[in-house]
Amino acid sequence: MSHTIATSIPSGVDAGTVIATLHNHEVMIASLCPGLISYELVSGDKNTEATYSVTDKKPIGQTTYKLTLTNVNDGIDSLVNAKPPVGTLTIAAKWRVVRGQLVEEVEIDGNFMVKKMAKGNVEKTHPEQHTRLLELAKA
Repeated sequence: MSHTIATSIPSGVDAGTVIATLHNHEVMIASLCPGLISYELVSGDKNTEATYSVTDKKPIGQTTYKLTLTNVNDGIDSLVNAKPPVGTLTIAAKWRVVRGQLVEEVEIDGNFMVKKMAKGNVEKTHPEQHTRLLELAKA
């Protein structure tokens, strides 16, 4: 199941600044996880590719999952590997700066119930994440 979210980059914010914001793993984790409780580096280099153990508050309660962030020239790739009580969930996203927009391509994999729940969450929360990231890039 795939989903695309695109948000216009505000005037006065250049693509390089947005990419630098995406490459800041601490900023990405804080933006992707609004209910963040804690996170720790599991492996890798936070300046290129790193895997984190993230504990986050979700509507269904507290959850811990692996988040891998990989910096690429025009953005960042994120990979969530979670094991909610109803099955496994993988959310792979490519965040790119393209023609004045922050574009996120999201692939969701899991059983039917998990995919449906995750898709609703992505549709609801990811535009807010884009807005937060772009506000941080303006600062």
